[in-house]
Amino acid sequence: MAPESAVVSDAFINSADGTRLAYRAWPVAGARITFAVVHGLGEHSGRYEWFARGMSQFQMATYAVDLRGHGKSDGQRGHVDSWSQWVEDAAVFVAHVESEAEGEVVPLGHSFGGCAILTTVLSGKLKHARRFVVSSPALKLKVRVPAWKANLGIVASKIAPRLAMDNGVDPRMVSRIPEVVEAYRTDLLVHSKISSRLYDEWMHASAENLERASEIKVPFLILAGSADPLIDPAGSEELHRRSPAVSELHILDGRYHEPFNDIDSEEVFTLLADWLRR
Repeated sequence: MAPESAVVSDAFINSADGTRLAYRAWPVAGARITFAVVHGLGEHSGRYEWFARGMSQFQMATYAVDLRGHGKSDGQRGHVDSWSQWVEDAAVFVAHVESEAEGEVVPLGHSFGGCAILTTVLSGKLKHARRFVVSSPALKLKVRVPAWKANLGIVASKIAPRLAMDNGVDPRMVSRIPEVVEAYRTDLLVHSKISSRLYDEWMHASAENLERASEIKVPFLILAGSADPLIDPAGSEELHRRSPAVSELHILDGRYHEPFNDIDSEEVFTLLADWLRR
């Protein structure tokens, strides 16, 4: 693997409504591809260092944002007033990366971030993106949510939108590598919160992304683990069925929720690099 690239941490930009967003960058001199990564629920940009190092061996750079309510960004943990706030966060972040990168910028969204990137594309807010990537996009849950909790989230979204609930993510779901699981469990910037409003907004956004998938005109790659215990790969399969002309699907055998942080991640890095070389 290539030497670890330099890390620029604790940099900030402002979203469309002035909310301060943190981001990290792993620059690579002369990179022709730069990823603009949007993370999943409860995590943060710092967890993409291994991804950045993996892609740096292909001369590809990485930036990763902390969405509002996550990492070092402002906002209540695990809360948005509306899904459009994450869409604006993603759009502003990608535009910022485009202003700094020399080559092509490829948006990449993981899990809830994948759902946010899909909405951003469908909203026409990624005007310069030639292609994008979604990893384990949160379109269908595999982990079972108790009926009382799901109903509470929907009702509370209207009367107590900031009500915080546990997001139900067991660290053992993210990877088969014990060190990754332990790092997730002990990471002080990882949280287990989801507000009633965010839950309700996500359910509507995920359903709309599937319903409107045929409208996507930008080529994109879908990565999903066949053994993901958190997000059902059936959602990725449906996304591909509804957008066959522009999407390419890879169901990764045996992988858990985070294909970039799981066993045989090098194969995933190579797959991604090969797709981008076309």
